[in-house]
Amino acid sequence: MSSKSVTLNNVTKTFLDDQSRLVHAVSDVDLQINKGEFATLLGPSGCGKTTTLRMIAGFEDISGGDIYFGEENVNKIPPNNRDCTMVFQSYALFPHMTVFENVAYGLKIKKMPKEEIEKKVDEIFGIMNLTEHKNRMPNQLSGGQQQRVALARALVMEPGVLLFDEPLSNLDAKLRLLMRDEIRRLQKRVGITAVYVTHDQSEAMSMSDKVIVMNKGKIEQIGTPQEIYQRPRTRFVADFIGTANFLEGVVTSVSDEEVVIQTEQTTLTVVKSDNFKVGDAVYIVVRPEAITLKEQGELEAKVTKSVFMGQIQECEVDFGGELLQVTIHNPMGERTYLEGDTVYLEFTKNSLHVIKKI
Repeated sequence: MSSKSVTLNNVTKTFLDDQSRLVHAVSDVDLQINKGEFATLLGPSGCGKTTTLRMIAGFEDISGGDIYFGEENVNKIPPNNRDCTMVFQSYALFPHMTVFENVAYGLKIKKMPKEEIEKKVDEIFGIMNLTEHKNRMPNQLSGGQQQRVALARALVMEPGVLLFDEPLSNLDAKLRLLMRDEIRRLQKRVGITAVYVTHDQSEAMSMSDKVIVMNKGKIEQIGTPQEIYQRPRTRFVADFIGTANFLEGVVTSVSDEEVVIQTEQTTLTVVKSDNFKVGDAVYIVVRPEAITLKEQGELEAKVTKSVFMGQIQECEVDFGGELLQVTIHNPMGERTYLEGDTVYLEFTKNSLHVIKKI
């Protein structure tokens, strides 16, 4: 399978709304997805991620910019001639065809010899564990099996780029976990370039080499799952990925490696992550797992909510008028803090992150 890189240069999509006003669905998107990489477009509804995917596929015309597969500009190439296939949310299987006929359909359209079709389909069935289902009809399969058939139908075409439009949103939670692991394992095995759209953060974090966070038609940040979570560049990214607490403050001191920030509640020293100067207004991003609750200390708070979840305990504490979410992992043997308890906070310096207020 010959995978290809995907490049978007200054890609824009505009349209006229009901009142003939110009709307920017996607604005000046620059993006490089490397050959064999699994990249996820992530963001809330209406952020432009699906429109971007549909422009890559050729289902939406671009209003400006250029899209390349490898070195080839595909702006003018219709969807059926682009070296990509898409796996849809709805599976889009033909109900009157068997599993074998569904998967072979694209190869028949290409007028490939019958023997070659059978060989390719049998090969992909072996990879996808579908051999025993090949003579069944789609309505005889479970949701997960239908999704696997849709994936097999896309892969058998040996595309340079494989596109996914929220493919797991119709599955129940347990099956979704199994299928996301299977898709990622399969993508690594065949080495194909994958572009995946989801609004589910855990899907994006667990599957991707690269996460592209979008908001209001623009890219907010591109990075590895670790970078996006641990070093968000904007408040939107920090808030959208996982759970985040925000303490507002002002930079009072800057050294080569650390920044000292005065908040309303306390003074915190944080590892430097940007070019800050004294007087900068900032947010300190405090993840729930970056706070430890103690029975004694200096930073007093009061527990306002306590929920025991088994492997974790989730607390909300009032810290000088600011409500902070706290996660205690593996609480067995630890003290269970209850609503109304007085506690003392300890912040893990290396787990705090500072972003400038814009």
